[in-house]
Amino acid sequence: MSHSQALWFLAPGEALSLEIGPGARELAVAKGRVWLTRQGRVQTPAEDEWLEAGQSVALAAGSRVVLEAWPQAAFQLLVPPAACKFRTPPSKSAA
Repeated sequence: MSHSQALWFLAPGEALSLEIGPGARELAVAKGRVWLTRQGRVQTPAEDEWLEAGQSVALAAGSRVVLEAWPQAAFQLLVPPAACKFRTPPSKSAA
């Protein structure tokens, strides 16, 4: 898979709603600018933030976000190493 195949693209004014998971993710903006809104809860209001190319933000598993391009954007949803379950390679027995 090439780097460009791993990018999500948002056209001018386009919005996208995403539910994060399974596991945490990191949203990294590659091009343009993104307006990100994190879904609020009863005790916590929704939170907005601007992200520009080169910036990233951690997103918790199970969270919901809405992204809007200003004016257009490309981004990646990355799986941080801490969210992966690493398996130990099988040991080689001596013959």
